[in-house]
Amino acid sequence: MFSVTLELCFPTVALPAKPSRRQALPLVLFVLQLLSQSACARPVAAGVRAGVLTRLFPSATELLSTPLVPASFTQKRQAALRWRKAQARSTVQRAQREIEALESLPSLPDALDGDAAAELVARRARIAELRREAGVAEGRIILLRTRQHQMGIRSRLGWFGDGARFLETFLATEERSARVLLSLLARQRDPWNLVREDTASLLRLGSQPALLAGYMSLRDADLLAPHAAAIAARAAKLERYAPGILLAVDGHLGAIEPHLDAILERLDQIEPHLPFVLKHLDTLAPHCGALLKHIDALLLYADDGGKYLEPLLPYVPRFAPLLDQLGPHLALLRPHMRRLLPHMPVVAPSAHRYARQLAVSGNADVLLYYFGWVLRIRPLGAFVLRLPFMPRLAAFLATRLWRRPVRGRTCDYYCDWEGCDLAAFTSEKSAASSGAYCSGLWADSYESKRQRIRATSAL
Repeated sequence: MFSVTLELCFPTVALPAKPSRRQALPLVLFVLQLLSQSACARPVAAGVRAGVLTRLFPSATELLSTPLVPASFTQKRQAALRWRKAQARSTVQRAQREIEALESLPSLPDALDGDAAAELVARRARIAELRREAGVAEGRIILLRTRQHQMGIRSRLGWFGDGARFLETFLATEERSARVLLSLLARQRDPWNLVREDTASLLRLGSQPALLAGYMSLRDADLLAPHAAAIAARAAKLERYAPGILLAVDGHLGAIEPHLDAILERLDQIEPHLPFVLKHLDTLAPHCGALLKHIDALLLYADDGGKYLEPLLPYVPRFAPLLDQLGPHLALLRPHMRRLLPHMPVVAPSAHRYARQLAVSGNADVLLYYFGWVLRIRPLGAFVLRLPFMPRLAAFLATRLWRRPVRGRTCDYYCDWEGCDLAAFTSEKSAASSGAYCSGLWADSYESKRQRIRATSAL
């Protein structure tokens, strides 16, 4: 399995010629020193990899808990600081790769209207967000470097220092991939069954020369190297989609790769909709990061056979930069999509103005029943939605209009949106697990919250 994974994920890496003993000695000493530091002083990264080995070899638990080389407290502290710097460098490099991928997309002129203008705004917003993330990580690196100087830790110079920093950054990037593998092994009653299935899938994929050559010739294929563990862990599920993935990802790998581990971790939920994703990857790939942050709430719109996916696809560039503001509205609007969808061309340009008015989304069916005729006259509807006082007026009317003509026997059901933290978690799963979705529902379970959120569903 490991050899086939190397072929698929390290296509541009060539093995060097066999070194002489004099050339090999410094390399061996360098690797041994790095391994000793990792084994005795990097509990987070070592914990993930040790967890994988423990799941596969339970009898080796005691051996893995013992460091190979004893280390003092000062050495552990130094290694911990360097590991944190490596994690920050990994974050900076990941942001830089996504920025480069977005900037390499075909340029769009500024004087545009409609969907093209929304796409341009979405790209610029995502690049700005990535630069802020990279700036925060760079600041963290500076603070850690200052702390190292205060502790008297000397900088590693020369090729040894460059190699050590490269390996530490690579391991920090690969740690996310190892977490995916560990989470999959932890769910299995027999972890070796997963290994056998993935090994068989990788062998079958490796036995197809044309498919293997296609993956080896992908642009930016070398970026897949740190994700080898997660790819191998999902090989059984990805095998049937391998030809389609090859055709779809060419040219988009730079935008997808920074989020590949998150995609593979949520593949069980994404897989039923993977054909749709691959078909429309040109539209979805530039907004991959924004969509994954809200994947739980967005998957609500993929039920009923995915009948809302195609109609909502043109609005992805417009709403992707606004999901952090509009995230709490996603679950509230889902029961009303049948009535709201015909009015989306009028509503979408002004939706961001209603970000703080959750009552509007929770009672969208009531508002559309009484005032939908205004939205059918598009110029009038667009003008009304842009009025300065309309968000507050709509929220006031949404909670006071008579509901029985709209909902019938369910007119007494309500959405408890009061106290929702718009800046907190916006996906259903993370919100329920943290208890920060609605301040009035601290003791409720995830299922009860979901039922209450969707309680406005009409016929």
